[in-house]
Amino acid sequence: MIDHYRMNYEAILAICFIIFLIAFAGKTGIRAILSFAITVLMIWKILVPLYLNGFEPIIIGFFITVILTVLIISLVYGFNYKTFSAVSGASLGLFVTAVLGIIFTSKLKIHGAIMPNSESLLYSGYQGLNLTKIYMASIFIGSSGAVMDLAVDITSAVNEVIEKKPDITAKEAAISGMNVGRAAMGTMTTTLLLAYSGGYIALLMVFMAQGTPIYNILNYKYVAAEITDTIVGSFGLVSVAPFTALVSGIFLTKSKKC
Repeated sequence: MIDHYRMNYEAILAICFIIFLIAFAGKTGIRAILSFAITVLMIWKILVPLYLNGFEPIIIGFFITVILTVLIISLVYGFNYKTFSAVSGASLGLFVTAVLGIIFTSKLKIHGAIMPNSESLLYSGYQGLNLTKIYMASIFIGSSGAVMDLAVDITSAVNEVIEKKPDITAKEAAISGMNVGRAAMGTMTTTLLLAYSGGYIALLMVFMAQGTPIYNILNYKYVAAEITDTIVGSFGLVSVAPFTALVSGIFLTKSKKC
């Protein structure tokens, strides 16, 4: 006996969540559970083993994230123009995040060893892993959920506008999507900030307790990594909104006229 047994309460918590989600969302809730399960399996059974076997982290991470984006959004919409619009916008956001993550991780001299448990991984016999590239991939993987969420929100809003006004032009529909995107981006960027910084509350408390000057804090590698995660992820979100609105406006209005 080395620790407490926790699986029983973990199972209870998971079952309660599933029941609550299905009761509230019905068939959509079932699809959400399915997408959750697919995501867990893709990460645990494909992404992690490929990383451990030394495959290129950025390419593998991006490829799997795009596949998950297609699968998850398809479960929401099915295979149609809405899926195409949302996936296109989300993929562009992921690409922007990936490129900026690679550039600024190098410019800020951030090493992948800042990731929790990275040293334990190296000591487990995987000294050949490129932790820095794995960290770069983690930036766009970590922001992919918010990117997908914003793409789906904008696509759904544009589709709703077109449903209510079938004679609307593609330009007018795209402008409506832009307006929705502007409203959503403010909260989304804050969501990323809270998601990334939540795990470092203790570190921030240490800085304040020790009276560390702010310029030292901003130069600290862990803080620089969090700043990179947040701002680069926000860049991805900002790029998602206009592109998704444009694609949705063009293709969804065209689909209604066909």
